Amino acid sequence: MPVLPDFESAEFAPALKAIRKQLQLSRTALAAQVGLSTAAIQRYEAQDGSNIKPSREAYERLSKVLATLLADSASAAVSPPPPVMPPVAVVAATAAEPATPLAAGILLADATLEQLIARAKAMGAKKVTVEF
Repeated sequence: MPVLPDFESAEFAPALKAIRKQLQLSRTALAAQVGLSTAAIQRYEAQDGSNIKPSREAYERLSKVLATLLADSASAAVSPPPPVMPPVAVVAATAAEPATPLAAGILLADATLEQLIARAKAMGAKKVTVEF
C-alpha cells in the first residue's frame, strides 16, 4: 500500500506535509534524505498557487524514503524503553565561594542552575546556554 496518494491527486500536498510532521522532520532533513532541494519539498507541500507536482522519479523516491522512515518509527515505538541510568552526581558551588566546587555528591536533579553554571565555568566553559 503506498504511503502517499498519487502525486496528481489533490490530497498529495497535505498528505506529504502530514507525514513529514508526524516523522518530526524538517523540509531540509527530508530533502536531504530523498536527494531533493528544500525548495522542492516546500513547493510540493504548498497548497496555494506556488505548488508543483513532483516527477514520477521524485515521487517514487519520496514514497520509498517515507515508507522506510514510517516503518522505522513504528518499530522504535514498540521497542522496549532504554535502561534507566543512575543519577549523575555534580560538584556544586557554595554561596561563599561561587567559583569553587562544592563537595561531590550533589545529584544533578538537586543542583541549582547557578551551581551547574559555576561547575561548567570551573571546568573551562566560556559560555553556558540554558534552554527550557
